[in-house]
This record gives sequence, C-alpha cells and structure tokens, in this order.
Amino acid sequence: MPPASAYVHLPFCRKRCHYCDFPIVALGVQAFQEELLRACGRAHGLREVHEAVGIVTACEGLQNWSMDLISSLPNQTQEMWEESLRCTVDARPTHVSVYDLQIEQGTKFGQIYTPGVFPLPNETDSANFYKIASKQLSEAGYQHYEISSYCKPGYECKHNVTYWQNRPFYAFGLGSASYINGVRFSRPRGMKNYADWVQKLEDGTWCHEPSVSETKDMAMDSVMLSLRTARGLDLHSFSKSFGEGLTRSLCETFRPFVESGLVIAMDKERVALQFNEFESDLEGEMSGSRVAFLRLSDPDGFLLSNELISLAFGTISP
Repeated sequence: MPPASAYVHLPFCRKRCHYCDFPIVALGVQAFQEELLRACGRAHGLREVHEAVGIVTACEGLQNWSMDLISSLPNQTQEMWEESLRCTVDARPTHVSVYDLQIEQGTKFGQIYTPGVFPLPNETDSANFYKIASKQLSEAGYQHYEISSYCKPGYECKHNVTYWQNRPFYAFGLGSASYINGVRFSRPRGMKNYADWVQKLEDGTWCHEPSVSETKDMAMDSVMLSLRTARGLDLHSFSKSFGEGLTRSLCETFRPFVESGLVIAMDKERVALQFNEFESDLEGEMSGSRVAFLRLSDPDGFLLSNELISLAFGTISP
C-alpha cells in the first residue's frame, strides 16, 4: 500500500473505493493548459498537475490510479485537447474519465462564466472532441467501456459498474437507498421510524411490492444504465424481468438505428450481427432469437445516447 500521506498531500486528489483489490487515487486534472485551468476557475495550475502526477507515479505499490479530463472548456481548441490527451497517455493512469463541460448554476464556474467573454466550443466541436478522445485513448490501449470512462484491461470502476449493469446493492443508514431483487427502496430518514423499520425487517414483516409505475421506472433504469456501457443491454435478462413484449417493442424502436449503425445488435457471444440477421430474428419468438445484446456504437451512438435512450423511454412508458 502507498503511504497514507499520498492521499493527504496530493493536490486535488481523492481516495475512492472502487471495491477492487488495488489502492486508487483519482487526479482531477481537467486540462494540461494553464490558461484553461484559470478560465474554468480551478484552484490548481499546471505546475501542481505535474507535481501530483510525479508523486502518484513514484508511489511504490500504487498500481491503480485515475485521471479526469474535461472537454469543451472556454477557448479550448482541438490542438489543446489533443495535447491534454497525449499528456494523459504519457502519465499512464490505469483509468481515465472524460467529461464534457456542463455549466451548472451555483457552481464556481457557473458564477464566473459570462457568455461571449469565455466562448465555449460549439456542438460540432464538442462532438469532435469526444471522437478524438475515443480514438486517441483506444489507440493507446484503453478500453472505452462506458460513455465517459476508459481503462486499461481489468481496471474498470467496479463500484460504478454495479449501477451501470443494474445489479443489486445494499445500503445502510438513515435515508439510504438499496436495490434488491428488482426492488428499489429507501430506509426512513428519522431515527424513530428507522428503528421501527429495522425491527420489522428483522421480524420478517416488512415487504415492498413494486407498483406498476415503479416497474416501469426499473425498466427505464435498466435501459438507461446499460446503454451507457460497451456491454450494452442484455435482452434475455431484460425479457425475463419485464416481458418479451416490451423487449420486442424496444428492438422495433431501435430497428432503424441498427440499420444506420448507431445501435449494434450482438449475439450471446457478443459478435455483431448484420442488419438482415437482426431483422429476420424479430419475425420469430424473442426467446429463440440470436439477438442477445443491444449497444450503442462508439463514438457515434454514444454521442446520441440521450436521444436514443429517450426513444426507449417513450416505448416503455408511452
């Protein structure tokens, strides 16, 4: 294990639990240009970036660490973005998160940003930044396993993968939310109610049957979270949980996008199917279909993820 001081003194670092066997540090670098760091109100400069990277890479036994970058910053050019990606690859983190800038009210950047004074890249440039990141990081040996996440083989963020694959998880404490046996529920926020709730749980008298609306919400969660990942939506599992009819409707909704290449249909071995194979399978029973997964293409499908997922939501809850 690295010395505890590595977690304390590294600028803009945080220790994160990814439920894996390796210690991890995440560096919120954001950019490798001094002017961009100043423009977005970061507390650190380029000197601190290089200092932090040097400390992390010098820590004996620290095999797993992550770096965060932000694209579409004010006045950011393609050359700047390519340079930040090259510097990231040169630093050799095992995990890289790439986020597109979102201006949120109440944040420091939201307070200092003035439209026109700090011009942001347009949508075409932002899409190009995303494609460049996918290309450069993939060529450097990183797997694009989730819309915003890249990693060296075996270094996926296991904590987040639990959510993206809609797998069950326990949560403990006041107001905490768990997801067990297809049911999402929260514990009481007040201590008295919480104690009563725990007692019923221990007595076996507490139960929660999902309503129709909750079942629809679970189906939408499953689609949204799965389509964020390279693994995609497991149609056989989805059909088992929510019915063959809904699964067929989703496939019908995505039919034109499978034809255009924005959505990829795969068999159980995760081999991509041709459109005519996908289309012929829709004519038979879903239980015997070769189509086992649907995923968004990289990078074009990922870029349209919001629109494609919204179409799926309209199918689930018209």
